[in-house]
Amino acid sequence: MDSDSLFYLKNQFYLGNFKYLSDNPLPAQSEPSYLSTLCYTVRSRIALKDYSGALSLLPPSNTSEPVRALRALVNYLQAAPGQKDSALEELRDLCLEVEEDGADSETEEGAGAGLVKVVAATAFVNENELEEALTTLGAGCKSRDIECVALIVHIYLSIARTDLAKKEYDAAKKWADDSLLIQMIEATIGLTVGSSTLQTARYIYDEQASAPGSSTNPSILTAKGISQILLGKFSDADNSLNEALAIDATYGEALEAKAVVAELRGRKLDAETAFSRLTSADHPLARDLEEKSSAFDAAAAKFAVSSAA
Repeated sequence: MDSDSLFYLKNQFYLGNFKYLSDNPLPAQSEPSYLSTLCYTVRSRIALKDYSGALSLLPPSNTSEPVRALRALVNYLQAAPGQKDSALEELRDLCLEVEEDGADSETEEGAGAGLVKVVAATAFVNENELEEALTTLGAGCKSRDIECVALIVHIYLSIARTDLAKKEYDAAKKWADDSLLIQMIEATIGLTVGSSTLQTARYIYDEQASAPGSSTNPSILTAKGISQILLGKFSDADNSLNEALAIDATYGEALEAKAVVAELRGRKLDAETAFSRLTSADHPLARDLEEKSSAFDAAAAKFAVSSAA
C-alpha cells in the first residue's frame, strides 16, 4: 500500500467511515503500512462494537505497544462490570512504557505513542475518569499528536469547557493547519458554540460530505444534517439525514437527529417513529430516555390524585 492509500484510509477513519475501513483488506505484514492499516481497521471494528472481529485481526505474536493497547481496550469493553481493572491497569502500564520510550515519537503514522494514549484515554473516559484521561493525553501541555488533541477537545466540550477546547484547538492549528482532523475539531467546536461558527461548521461538513467515499458514510452526512438543524434549515437537514439512513437504517445518531428535526417541524408522529427505531439499548439516547422515564415514573408514584372537593 502506498502513502496516498494510507492517507485516504486515515481520513476515512477521521470522517467516521468505519464500515468501509472494517471491510478493507489488510496489506501483507511485510509491508511498511501494515501496522498503521491494522490499527485503523481494528479501531473501526471496535467503533462498530464488533469486538470479536477486532480481536481476530490482532496477531498474538505481535507485541508492539499499539497492538497490546488495542487488545487491552477490547478486553476492557468485553469485560463484565467489576472485572475491568486488569485491562485498565495494562493500559496505564502501556502509557508509562511509551513515555519512557519517548512520549511523542511515532514509529508509524497512526500506530505510535499517540495511539496508545488515545486508546487508554478512551477507556478512562468510559470510566468517567476524565482527569486521568486529560492527563494521559497531555492536556494543557501543547500535545503534538492531533488525535490526542481531538479527544482532549471532545472531553472539554462534554463538560462545557469551550474555553479550554478552543485553547487546545488554537495551539494545534499552528502546526496542524492542513490536517483533516483539525477541520473536524473546528467544526465540532462550531456546532457546540453556535452563532457565526455554525456557518464554518456547515461549510466543512458540506465539503467533506461531497468528498470521495462519503456517499457511503452515514456519519458525515449526519453531521451535515445536524449543522443544518442548528441553522434552522430543517428541510435540508431532513434530506441529509434521509441520505444517511438510506446507507444505514439503524444509524443511531441519524435517527435521533431525525426525531429532533421532525419535532421542530411539528411532525410529532415522525418524531415518535424515529425514536422508536432507536432499538439498541447501548445507544446513549436510548439509555437516557429509559433512565428519565424511570425517574419520572418513580417520582409520579409518590403522588396520588386527591378526590377531595
